Amino acid sequence: MIFGLLILHVAVCVLLAATSRRLGRSGLLVGAVPPAVTAVWAATRLGDHQPVSADVAWVPGLDLAMTFRVDAFVDIMTLIVSGIGFGVFVYAYGYFAPGADGIGRFAATLLAFSTAMLGLVWADSVWSLFVFWELTSVTSFLLIGHKNTDKQAQVAARQALMITAGGGLVLLAGLLLVTRSAGTTLISEMLPVDGATATLGAVLVMVGAATKSAQVPFHPWLPSAMIAPTPVSAYLHSATMVKAGVVLVAVMGPALGGLPAWKACGLAFGVASIFWGAIGALRHRDAKLVLAWGTVSQLGMLITLFSVGTAKAVLAAVTLLVAHALFKGALFLVVGEIDVRAGTRNIDELGGLARSMPIACTVAVLAGLSMAGAPPLLGFVAKEAAIKAALALEGPEAWIVGFGVIAGSVLTVAYTARFLVTVFGAGPETALAPRRHALSVPAAVLGLAGLVGYAALGPLNGVLGSAARLAGAAEVSDLHRWPGLTLDLGISAIVLALGASLGLVLSRRLGHVPAEYGARWADASIEATMTFGRATSARLQHGSLPVYLVTMAGTAALAALPFLGYVSFDHVVAWDTPLQAVLAVTVIGAALALSFVGTRLAAGLALGAAGIAVAAVFVVHGAADLALTQLLVEAAIVVGFVLAFGHLSRSFPRVGLRWRAVRMTVAGLGGAAVVVGLAAASRSPVAEPPLSEMATASVDEGGGSNIVNVILTDIRALDTLGEVLVLATVALGVLALARASDRPEGSAS
Repeated sequence: MIFGLLILHVAVCVLLAATSRRLGRSGLLVGAVPPAVTAVWAATRLGDHQPVSADVAWVPGLDLAMTFRVDAFVDIMTLIVSGIGFGVFVYAYGYFAPGADGIGRFAATLLAFSTAMLGLVWADSVWSLFVFWELTSVTSFLLIGHKNTDKQAQVAARQALMITAGGGLVLLAGLLLVTRSAGTTLISEMLPVDGATATLGAVLVMVGAATKSAQVPFHPWLPSAMIAPTPVSAYLHSATMVKAGVVLVAVMGPALGGLPAWKACGLAFGVASIFWGAIGALRHRDAKLVLAWGTVSQLGMLITLFSVGTAKAVLAAVTLLVAHALFKGALFLVVGEIDVRAGTRNIDELGGLARSMPIACTVAVLAGLSMAGAPPLLGFVAKEAAIKAALALEGPEAWIVGFGVIAGSVLTVAYTARFLVTVFGAGPETALAPRRHALSVPAAVLGLAGLVGYAALGPLNGVLGSAARLAGAAEVSDLHRWPGLTLDLGISAIVLALGASLGLVLSRRLGHVPAEYGARWADASIEATMTFGRATSARLQHGSLPVYLVTMAGTAALAALPFLGYVSFDHVVAWDTPLQAVLAVTVIGAALALSFVGTRLAAGLALGAAGIAVAAVFVVHGAADLALTQLLVEAAIVVGFVLAFGHLSRSFPRVGLRWRAVRMTVAGLGGAAVVVGLAAASRSPVAEPPLSEMATASVDEGGGSNIVNVILTDIRALDTLGEVLVLATVALGVLALARASDRPEGSAS
């Protein structure tokens, strides 16, 4: 079923890409089909404790395979990715005008992102995870830059790609180290690891997760990405892509959670993001930026809880993961509807929408209260579980996590209250465009889902409890609709009171639009990197072919240095027959002559003499096929020289003795490097030559009596294909030169 769903996604992506102009906005409804089917499948599996897996060999010789596994936690993520994805496709149908440009392309790209995100959460092999990790970066870049003529959108898309793709490279290095320590590439089979290698790998993995989940200081790309259409913001930047880093921390926690560096990095990223994201949400006036900065804060909460790794913390994190996807997705969709109908997202310019947009107001209030952690909504259950998990800790960790969770919750209530009061509270009624039902329904479903989740907490408890067993076999405490008169409930009440008071005070104050220091620094860093790259390229890619050749040959010669310690000439003989010595002297003499001749004709003769002497060496060794190939190449070179002579001067440009000495030295070093490499390799052969096996396979499997031909066409087929391509390229070059020589001088090409 896993591969069937992936194939369905890919097939519809191809269909949308091929028929984008013909389908137009209807392509969004076609693109909604694969997420709908996947969401139904995931919903039927909720609470099922039997994981399903699928794999296909990728590179069998290297033990690489695309491996997928769906367990209780992945079921929840699948439902989030595909369920909210289906709603976003329907929402986008109402969001975009019928004649909007690029809608078909947008639908194909959005579905491609959904496919990549599914592959990421389903991946069990670290290599499968990395491939889909990078695909989410590329597709999100295309979605953020959907308005490809908008300079601001281009900058935001580039910033997101540079940060997330750079984090992907760090993640790759971390995965290499972790798999080396764990002894397996399958995440589900990794046992707890330790040691310096594992510690370094864990830090790199956490940094990679932080870049994708917009943790401080890698967060600037997320607020900048709010230039994207609201369906992109609701899907990528609240429910799915930003969860990729959280998912990575969750699934790698059982293997890396015992490393002090893993927990320290997670708490540092998480707690810093909780506060800086909440402060950003309190400072901004663009409604989407308020939600985006709030997402940074809440992702920090998730990273913090998953990094702690206790059973209670993981249960709280899984519950908050679900609640956040529901309330933040609903709020983004509501803001998108307000933007479409009111023509602005500035909360200072909005007001009185509770009367003119009652459905949107109801949805926003439900989602906002869930985000603030107020009953009776799923966000309240998640916040209570987080406070309970923090209170269960001991030592410095208890103070750090407790302060982050409680103080962060106060700020969350504050920016939620500020958002709801300024947008829907009393004020002059904002003029609105006609209502679009496709905009209201998906947001209403997500907003009500938080209320339904609280009401259905009994069956949901088992689903979330099963998913939370990422921490191992430890018992996971149950979630409660009402915890009773406990300490965590008292803390929760204080959080709501303090946060609401702070939010009401700030809602009455109009501040200046805050400067985007983080975005400026990120853009400046990216620009500096590109400037350095251009300057380096200008110095290295200067157009001098001789310098290029000398540089490459010199570098290749240096590569032989590690083999000097393995060189032994005990097994080397001077020659098998005296004729080999004569041919070797001929080749050396021709090479020396090439260094001193001054005319092109003499150079062609010397080069031909060296090539024919090498062909004769092949004949002496009995390699007739190599000799024929060498002679064919020599013939092509001669033809090329003859055709080129008419367009070149007879003599080479004069060069000084210093440059001639440099070229001869590098050439000599190149030859010495080859000798060193061959001497070192032939000293310690790894096995006996498989001559008898190749002979048997040529007859039995290749079905040929000429063993050499079978080796060339079957056993070394790719190598032979490469040689054929080289010869074909040479033939095309010779043909081009011949046509150029036949063309009258001065004619257009």
